[in-house]
Amino acid sequence: MTLRKSRFPAAALLAVLLVLLLAVAGAETAEDITAKCHFKALSGRKSFRGCTDRNYNTYWRSDNGKGACIEVTVPDGESASGVTVQWYEHPHAWGLQVQDAAGEWVDAGHTEGLFLTDYLPLPEGTTFFRVTNAPEEKRHFNLVELRIYGEGDLSPEVQQWQPCADKADLMLLVAHSDDEVLWFGGALPRYAGEEGKICQVCMMVPSMPYRRLELLDCLWHCGVRNYPSWSNFRDAFSATLTRQYKQWNKNHVYDVVTEWIRRFRPDVLLTHDTQGEYGHGAHRVCADAAMHCVELAAKAEKYPKSAEKYGTWDVPKCYLHLYGENGIDMDWRQPLDAFGGKTGFDIAEEAFKCHVSQQKTDYHVEDWGPWDNSLFGLYRTLVGPDVEKDDFFENIV
Repeated sequence: MTLRKSRFPAAALLAVLLVLLLAVAGAETAEDITAKCHFKALSGRKSFRGCTDRNYNTYWRSDNGKGACIEVTVPDGESASGVTVQWYEHPHAWGLQVQDAAGEWVDAGHTEGLFLTDYLPLPEGTTFFRVTNAPEEKRHFNLVELRIYGEGDLSPEVQQWQPCADKADLMLLVAHSDDEVLWFGGALPRYAGEEGKICQVCMMVPSMPYRRLELLDCLWHCGVRNYPSWSNFRDAFSATLTRQYKQWNKNHVYDVVTEWIRRFRPDVLLTHDTQGEYGHGAHRVCADAAMHCVELAAKAEKYPKSAEKYGTWDVPKCYLHLYGENGIDMDWRQPLDAFGGKTGFDIAEEAFKCHVSQQKTDYHVEDWGPWDNSLFGLYRTLVGPDVEKDDFFENIV
């Protein structure tokens, strides 16, 4: 057998590899050039500072939908590659416009207005453009933040949300923004960020607009890419389950949670402690609802409207924080490749800092003490008991 010589000389191959390596090394991340740009609002408040101050408590408002338009001029010698907007209260259908050869404004892309934090790319070389309503949209702007990116590769930190999951691997049911890392530690960094599982976060209390944006920052930092789902329960504290159900109608709670389970069809449902961690009634409600709704969601005659819309779903596994039976001790201190060797606990601590409004509270991410966020119990299983007890997805095929 005669070995045929390669038609591609080794020196040439090395040259090609060197070019590729240089290209990768030379790729630059798109800079946030917002502070360099000039903005002109065509209606509304004269000051546009509230939209570029990186403060989720301030925003710019247009007079009306027709006048909801901001002209952006990029500094000389630079161009813009994309735009992120963040809305104060409700997602808004918006778009970008550029001028054609005749000087007419034309659509350069628009969104359906599904996300409070939203991104759109711009045509290459754009130096002058408008941020305005999407076609047929007539609402005024309540714009919290506007961010302009220069040329280059988009940073992974720029949020580009996917819709809520059609089918979730993990559904995390929590009461408030920040609960997702305080009481569940490295769960989202491990399963969403490291393992790439589809993690759907379901939030009972929408809270203030700025806290919703903080939540998005936190989830994105943890590796979650599917947009969270919020219900509309008001932020109310009670020390017992009974009193909390006087604040929140129990039947409505069960209806909402049953619909979430049917809609997202999780393999694993994860939620709060039956005692509400430090005793919060809203946390107790999440645990109570999970324990009842995993049964209700499988029965078509229960809450038939959501059964007709989504079908029924029998949740394979349900874990409760600090549950006393079938215990599992999760190790959030293992290094995660997706986060450069940082641990799930490290990422949870960093993500909690995204909740800027909560940094003066006494709450901390802790995998020790009475509210240890690494301790859980298997409340329900259709796939057999845990044996290894180091993975919520043990026995899930």
